[in-house]
Amino acid sequence: MQGSTKNKLSELQTIISRMPLELFCVAALPEFGVRWRDVSKAVRNARLPMQPASVARVLCRHIAKALSGDEIEDIVARLRLKLVATQTRNWHVIRLAEKTTDEPVTNTIRALQGRVMQTLRKNKRGMRPEVQTVLLGDLMYLSVQLVSDQKEGSILYVATPPGEPVALVSSTSMAGLLKACVEGLGYKKYVNANLYGRDVKSLLRINNGSWTANADHLTEIPEYAPVPIITNTGIDYTNKAYDENYVENLLGPDPPLITDLNIKTTKNFFDRSRLDKQISLSVNIKTDDVAKSLKCWVSKGALAPTSDFFHIFRQIKSNKISYDREDSD
Repeated sequence: MQGSTKNKLSELQTIISRMPLELFCVAALPEFGVRWRDVSKAVRNARLPMQPASVARVLCRHIAKALSGDEIEDIVARLRLKLVATQTRNWHVIRLAEKTTDEPVTNTIRALQGRVMQTLRKNKRGMRPEVQTVLLGDLMYLSVQLVSDQKEGSILYVATPPGEPVALVSSTSMAGLLKACVEGLGYKKYVNANLYGRDVKSLLRINNGSWTANADHLTEIPEYAPVPIITNTGIDYTNKAYDENYVENLLGPDPPLITDLNIKTTKNFFDRSRLDKQISLSVNIKTDDVAKSLKCWVSKGALAPTSDFFHIFRQIKSNKISYDREDSD
């Protein structure tokens, strides 16, 4: 067996091993044209535990005999893309501009792979483009890579809601591949939104409020008027319960998931009689969930519920923000 085919089989075994069995049955099994009943029987006959690594081992033995090297390579590329689409990774938002076609969305979906390959063949001579697409739910995922007999380039992953002028990409530094994808989607240009994160739906909601199912909390800031609240242990006169409820209403029932926030602003020195100048402030927040951290800080009394952080979070369009307090009024 050729070395390249062995490498692809090894990669295929790794990909399947990383898939939960439920995901494997839905996303991967149809690629091989076999039934789960036959696969599970082969695993039991091999006296292996019923887990992804065992399934991968048994299936790859069968594939090595039944499929050609090119067929294995195509399956690896498709499954790699499906794995990326279902796992957590960092995505960067780009906004698409100057639409070049008014064709139906279904036509764009069908023609996307061929268009991207055609553009790359024209612009990247000497390298062979490998492009895979898969439609999962509301999003179209692409993987784009340039390969030759001597080397393989880095893979660019793209996720986009078909028909909308926005895309999420795994890297913003691969200009040639990005340009080909943008043109394949039917646009001339793109702009880096300086918005990134790991939750695809949250990024789309931040970029476009129409993706938010419960947007009532975005219309106006509720008035802050603390009053005693009856709790399970009595009456809370400390405003702690009121502050927690206020923040919940302020951020909404399902705030977007963001892990990084970089804020730059200027404020007057606290004692203008000593220094009548504005000072520059920079705050970098890095956490598992910015919204949860803000709520926690309020609950512990470390942050006021009327803090500028909540105004910033409600208006967020980028992870990097230059904030002017007067802009929020």
